[in-house]
Amino acid sequence: MVLRALLLALLLPAAAGAAALAPSAASGTTTGAAEISVSLRGTHTFRLAAGTTHIAFHWRSRPGARVRYSLSRDGSHFERVRLVQPDEVAEGRRGETYGALIIAGGARAVRVESNRALPRLTMLQLADRGPTLGQPSRVRLTAAASQQPTVTPRSGWGADEPLRFDASGKESWPPAFYPVQKVIVHHTATQNNDPDPAATIRSIYYYHAITQAWGDIGYNFLIDESGRIYEGRYSRQYAPGESPTGQDLNGNGVTAAHAYGYNSGTVGIALLGTLTNRDATPAARGALERLIAWIDSTHGIDPQGASLYTNPVNGAQATFANIAGHRDVAATECPGGTFYATLPTIRSDVASLIASTAPDFALAVSPSSASADPGGSASYSVSVSATNGFSGSVALTIAGLPSGASATITPSTVSAPGSSQLVVSTSTSTPAGSYPLTISGTSGSTTHTTSATLVVNPPPDFSLGISPSSRSIKRGSSTTYTVSASSQGSFSGSVSLSVSGLPNGASASFTPTSVVAPGSATLKITTSNSAPRGTFVLTVTGTGATTIHRATATLTLR
Repeated sequence: MVLRALLLALLLPAAAGAAALAPSAASGTTTGAAEISVSLRGTHTFRLAAGTTHIAFHWRSRPGARVRYSLSRDGSHFERVRLVQPDEVAEGRRGETYGALIIAGGARAVRVESNRALPRLTMLQLADRGPTLGQPSRVRLTAAASQQPTVTPRSGWGADEPLRFDASGKESWPPAFYPVQKVIVHHTATQNNDPDPAATIRSIYYYHAITQAWGDIGYNFLIDESGRIYEGRYSRQYAPGESPTGQDLNGNGVTAAHAYGYNSGTVGIALLGTLTNRDATPAARGALERLIAWIDSTHGIDPQGASLYTNPVNGAQATFANIAGHRDVAATECPGGTFYATLPTIRSDVASLIASTAPDFALAVSPSSASADPGGSASYSVSVSATNGFSGSVALTIAGLPSGASATITPSTVSAPGSSQLVVSTSTSTPAGSYPLTISGTSGSTTHTTSATLVVNPPPDFSLGISPSSRSIKRGSSTTYTVSASSQGSFSGSVSLSVSGLPNGASASFTPTSVVAPGSATLKITTSNSAPRGTFVLTVTGTGATTIHRATATLTLR
């Protein structure tokens, strides 16, 4: 077990000097550590021990407390003040607030201040003595989604395995395994352009395993800015040459500690750095997408979907994106606002990686739009095509039917490649309108959709119009109007015409006396010299087989 050096000398003012960092008693190879605790009112300056590579602050929780720090390279001149960012994966802890790890970078002192008095603030000093990794080999960007990308094992980044055991040799946090349901993405809120990512990961490991007493690092995987992927949480011993998967032999994922309440059945992937105001590097993004594509394709997870998550330990449930950010399940800024905004693109890219190699099928429907009268029907052809050697059967369903409508799909299950006939039948009560239909095809855990439109025509009818709307003539003369009948829906019957409202001494005639919609007739009005002067409203009536409509115009006699 690593001994944390809680040295009494460190409780003295900074001027009293800094203590040496105690190495791991069990291994003595990777991480030296010491803690200083003070009662903070206003500001305090800590002297850093020689060899300090990383520091972290934690304090007894106090609502509204904002802790800031400033580093000094010479012990007297301090750099700009920075806010201590939260260690996002510690958000489920009660009574203690943990700040994110800070790279010391050769600093000799650190000044800390708080807007609230803190009865106890503790500074953890870490001296990393592990190996520095070289640049990663170039990753094949065209690797199949089902192929696991290269992962640096724990031994490769210098994990001090005795940190996982207590003084009696018992494993502090034995692995537990559950089927993988989701991927949750994080940032570590540490320094960008990290000069030694492996050292930072070893320090995070100590911080989580010892300081926070978890017994291991909280993430399943970590990715640095160069695109190197690191194994995180311990799962099992792997066979020689076997790449670490974070899974047991049955493919179940190991539970880590990255999202409180959502650790079991999820894979937590952390990008090194702070992505609040900057995006991930292209190399890190590419590695993340390949890693998620492998996870999702292996476990049948839709990268662009959102599904119900069930905690396998306590049965709690929640629905959220299958590729989620930490903030989707917790009140946290993680994984940084700028990076979080790009998650839709990452989901799309992962889907494209999977689709480019996995056996799959696609749906198409023809025509894209069809119409029917109330009580009639519309027909479509649904085709199922196969890609990448897909040879399964696809069950077809339809959604979006208007009220009073029904559908039949013949056959309802198609062996790809193949096709089916979709017939949508309406009733006389089906409202007129345009309705988007969604045709779904499901094979195993894969579902694809395609869309078509059903147009329900208005009931067969006609409308009547008269032009012009008014005429003015001398008594004893004549004039004409044009009467038109327009079709609505599929109406095409004959409309008989008549007129009322004529003044005394006037007569009317239609040519022709009936029209077939759409069509028009001429209404001629003839007046005598004895017809009264004035303005008269003429009403033209059109009589169809089942409906009657009217239109009006005025006639003025001078």
